[in-house]
Amino acid sequence: MKIVVCVGSNCTMMGADSIIASLENLKETILKKEGVNPVFDLDIEIARCLGECKTKKAVSPVVVVDGVIYHNASREEIMSVVLDAAFDDIQIGRAHV
Repeated sequence: MKIVVCVGSNCTMMGADSIIASLENLKETILKKEGVNPVFDLDIEIARCLGECKTKKAVSPVVVVDGVIYHNASREEIMSVVLDAAFDDIQIGRAHV
């Protein structure tokens, strides 16, 4: 999973730093626990500016998760998306009864 967090001035003022800190903490702790999908990977990238606020109003902070743009992203929303993907139970090779 690739996550890009905008750290332009608007996004930073609206909480981008909190999202980054939570993602980094998540990567260092929870994602190493048992039950996490073994093929799950978290790539966190920081972008100087994604330019979303230049074409739209009141969209900060902006976070892109695997190509999906989240406007007015909250730490809780992004953590939920990541955790849902990390703990997704892939049933490869298992029969569902």
